[in-house]
Amino acid sequence: MSPQLPNTIEGLRAALASGKSSAQEVLRLQADRFASGAQRTLSVTHDLTVQYTSFDADKPLSGVALAHKDIFNLQDRAPGLGRNHGSFASGLASAAVIECLSQAGALNFGALAMAEDACAATGQTARLPTPLNPLDPALAVGGSSSGSAVAVASGMVYASLGTDTAGSVRIPAMTCGVMGLKTTHGLLDRRGMTLLSPSLDSVGVLARSVQDLEAVMRVLAPGLRWSVGRLRADYWLEGAELTAEVFEVIEPVMRRFGQSAVDLSGHEPRASVLQQLLMAYEVGQSQRERIVQKIACQQVASLGTLGLTIAKQWWVEALRQRAAHLDAFVDVAFADADVLMAPLQVDLLPQASEVYLGQASFKAAKLLGLHRYCGWVNYLGLPSLAMPVGLDKRGLPISIQLVGKPFCEPELLALGAQIQREIHGEQGIMPVLST
Repeated sequence: MSPQLPNTIEGLRAALASGKSSAQEVLRLQADRFASGAQRTLSVTHDLTVQYTSFDADKPLSGVALAHKDIFNLQDRAPGLGRNHGSFASGLASAAVIECLSQAGALNFGALAMAEDACAATGQTARLPTPLNPLDPALAVGGSSSGSAVAVASGMVYASLGTDTAGSVRIPAMTCGVMGLKTTHGLLDRRGMTLLSPSLDSVGVLARSVQDLEAVMRVLAPGLRWSVGRLRADYWLEGAELTAEVFEVIEPVMRRFGQSAVDLSGHEPRASVLQQLLMAYEVGQSQRERIVQKIACQQVASLGTLGLTIAKQWWVEALRQRAAHLDAFVDVAFADADVLMAPLQVDLLPQASEVYLGQASFKAAKLLGLHRYCGWVNYLGLPSLAMPVGLDKRGLPISIQLVGKPFCEPELLALGAQIQREIHGEQGIMPVLST
């Protein structure tokens, strides 16, 4: 975080527990860092007043400053959803996951920018400022949990909740060079979260280190089996549509940490198509009124209009087939492995001008490449961890994703921690970035 703040949640709590830092000092430092970052990155849509009096060692996130995607209800506040800054709503309760973090002692500094209605692969917005990438303001910020990735990468907060329908946690994590965990569909409580595509939406977490991801996930999902033994990883590369630059970085990493290659040619394409069908249909249903009234953003209008042409029976059939597809995939991908290493990034990180709509140098292939290898994971409901594993010739990160069986988030984080430690150093912490 800042020079006066420890790099990790564990470090912050240790400083508080030892008395080396007072509760008020820690709050002030985090608040200053958040306010400074908000001004630089345009990533905050709503500031919250925070009062913190003392450190409680019995609460695992006591004293830890977080902020979250503006898709969750907050106490007496409806989310802005990338359309506006949110609104007062007397009596409205916080979303279940927000309340869970609060009960664990976490502070909430505010709501963060997002693509409108969580329906875009970039953070570009028409009604609110588009957040800036801390790696380089000229680079695109992925969506839809754009503000979450920017706030984490710039050190404004230790971690942030986002949501993932077709890569909306993993894509912004990739573009900002941080960690992004898409959780198993149905693992985390979605009450108080605005849904875009109910059969696909999952709550996710972004952070600069696997350790911080785990600290948050242990609070949100204490029932998972957190004790992990020796892991075996396999990898999938055969047939993946990657540029030579990306392949050259990720192939040695996958061979270094993976035992053998698997062939997903009969599974990933089908799952990707079925995810697209489900998402289009459900966006059409959930956003019908805004589409008809012509007040939906361009991305929602395009996808939802297509969805309104899809027969309900096709949607029913895609849902009916899901369990069988999942079983078949697990039999192949995890026959001898606990974790599958898979592509995430197709090409080098794009400039904003290449993937933001309305730009003269817009390239559709670049935009499609941002989410090319995301949707199949959502259709199957699997957990996935996006993480940087190397740099391109510009010094910008290149990421992969670790995919696990349902409810195997601890295994993903365990392998992620090993890769992070061996590639990024003993501490394995992504540096704080600034625009």
